[in-house]
Amino acid sequence: MTRFGRSISSELSTDETLRRAKTLTGSAAKALPSATAKYLVDKVPIVRWLPTYSPKWLLNDVIAGITIGVLLIPQALAYAKIATISGEFGLMSSWLPPLLYAVMGTSKDLSSGPTSIMGLLTAEIIADFIQEGYKAQTIAGVVTFVVGIYSLLVGLLKLGFVLDFISIPVLSGFVSAAGITIMLGQIPALFGETGVRSGTSNILYDFFTKLPQTKWLTLVIGLSGILLVTLMQMAGKRWGKQYRAIWVISICRNAIVLVIFTSLSFGLNKDLKKPLFDVSNISKTSIKPPVLPSMTLVQKVSSRCLTVFIAMALEHLAIAKSFGRRHGYIIDESQELVFLGVSNLFNGFFFTMPTGGAFSRTAVNSESGVKSPLGGIVTAGFVILSIYFLTGALFWIPKATLSAIILTAVWQILIPVSTFYRYWRTSLPDFAASMISFWVTLFVSVEMGIAFAVSFSILHLLLRTAFARLTTVTPTTIGSMYPSAPKGTLPSDTQIFRFTQSMTFPNAARTKTALLTHVKIYSSGNESLGQEKDKSDMLWSEAGQNKQTEKLRSRAKLAYQPVPLRYVILDLENVDYIDTTGLEALQEAKKELQAFAGNDLELRFVGLNDLVRTRFEMSGWRLVDAEDIVEDMGSDKKLMGEVSYEDADQRGKNAGTPKLRPKMSEDVGTLEVEARQSYIPYNLLQGNARSALLFDQFQPPGHFILGYFASVWRISPNSAISLQNWSCRSGPLICI
Repeated sequence: MTRFGRSISSELSTDETLRRAKTLTGSAAKALPSATAKYLVDKVPIVRWLPTYSPKWLLNDVIAGITIGVLLIPQALAYAKIATISGEFGLMSSWLPPLLYAVMGTSKDLSSGPTSIMGLLTAEIIADFIQEGYKAQTIAGVVTFVVGIYSLLVGLLKLGFVLDFISIPVLSGFVSAAGITIMLGQIPALFGETGVRSGTSNILYDFFTKLPQTKWLTLVIGLSGILLVTLMQMAGKRWGKQYRAIWVISICRNAIVLVIFTSLSFGLNKDLKKPLFDVSNISKTSIKPPVLPSMTLVQKVSSRCLTVFIAMALEHLAIAKSFGRRHGYIIDESQELVFLGVSNLFNGFFFTMPTGGAFSRTAVNSESGVKSPLGGIVTAGFVILSIYFLTGALFWIPKATLSAIILTAVWQILIPVSTFYRYWRTSLPDFAASMISFWVTLFVSVEMGIAFAVSFSILHLLLRTAFARLTTVTPTTIGSMYPSAPKGTLPSDTQIFRFTQSMTFPNAARTKTALLTHVKIYSSGNESLGQEKDKSDMLWSEAGQNKQTEKLRSRAKLAYQPVPLRYVILDLENVDYIDTTGLEALQEAKKELQAFAGNDLELRFVGLNDLVRTRFEMSGWRLVDAEDIVEDMGSDKKLMGEVSYEDADQRGKNAGTPKLRPKMSEDVGTLEVEARQSYIPYNLLQGNARSALLFDQFQPPGHFILGYFASVWRISPNSAISLQNWSCRSGPLICI
């Protein structure tokens, strides 16, 4: 093999990236069969828990399933009204999700079906495309179909982490604004007003303009419905735990109000050509055969459906995780997204609206004592019976009653003002993000509200990364930053910098500049490098830089004259990751530091994790453990006090780069130090903890640096330094 071939072979055999790729590929190939089987089983969780299902749970699940069915029917009708589709399509949206969740769900409590927020988002898309001649239910079905595709892809590929880019404050602002928008949309119907435009400002203007046209009978029916629902809810909260009958009435309050006012409407309007008040006009229906959505319409609404998917997934996962924490179980977020994908994908063939987890129904399901997702099968059966046998009677439901149900339901999802005040007290950027989400959603659109708020949050995150702080360790702060370090004064020829986060391309240049600027302010250049340059030999920028440095020193109000720099210690304990730009920036910083302070400058790293150290070494840095550096000064006996200081002085001046060899010695115990002018770097092994001990130009009262923490003790001449009880966290590295 030629020299070139051997060189290539050597490079390939030592390439860390190739080694990792080979290891991961081999591990993946071995794990593929078992991982595939587990992956498929995870998509059908009922296979795991059904064999252990206890017959004692069946009664609880049946009761919970019927309870949710009674609650779901009026909500489905009301949320279909929000979505601007006919009520029967709200019912059609409600039977498949609970049935599939029994097979695919990972939460025993969650109830899936239409929600108010899904209704609002669907209505916005319908309003934009209905002018093109499509029916409202057709647009809603296509939206459901596309949302299902998005959710299924994200769930199968386990990409749910992308939803983490939407913070809780952003979600809070969005939910509150969406709730207010829904409530504003129902107020005109409560007053019997018609012809009101969409949009917050338009609704407010049209409502007050048409206020003289209020239909008082409609208003009485609507306000009576709100009053009855509220009274039953309050009674349930106060006496529901003591009396089971009151709890049942409270849970079924929407259905009770629906029955009361539907019966009243039927009695008053059945013989009239024109009803006394607006009714829902729900047609008798049944489950129709599935129809493939229009691919042309799919292409048109696909981009708009991203917001619907994000809102649906966030709401669903937040509810599932909340009740999981409450009852002590863990949900599978990716599997929940797969369920949302499958249920909405198939629902899209039946002209339905998007569905997901609903907080109110989930809370009722939990309070009903549900034991497993099996209750969803009972709920689905109850809804199917309603579709076939009750839709004829639902024709007479007053629209004002549906508005009353919507208003009382949506009121509960509004985020309290105290929450936003807490954001203000805790974090101004979080408060700003929540306000952007709230006001833009309220007055522009849901899509723009989420988009602007998320963009602001990501921009803030990038700016925080780009403007990462570089903490400088000073004699007054060293004790607080390193509590286990001995107390003392930091030598004036040493500077310690503590990185607060990873060093990557957004902050690399700024971090390097901050480091070099601080060095030049608080230290002077090495005068031994040569006489000051003649002005004619200076670079065009040097004079300006020197003046800028003097100006910064003046602002810093130094109480001492800067001295030459000998040691720069970088604490990288908080650096979990460093990229190529960060490595290049540190390489440039090293060159500039040596140009400023001389080649004798020692650059030390503390707290490197394995990944960061490997990246340094892969990029060409030569890092050596401090305990492996020893000055070639003769036998180990000299370490115990037999050092010729005159000889050491000469070696310190002429030796240049220290020689490297592993150092093994016995415990040193107590070391007597005499103060005198000398450079004597010793390697010290104390028990199992190695330290790099540097002595540099001792003058009364003398200093020394213990390299593990760059900690400093002040000692007097001829005093004894005991290291018997010193414990070390992690060894320093010296860059040579």
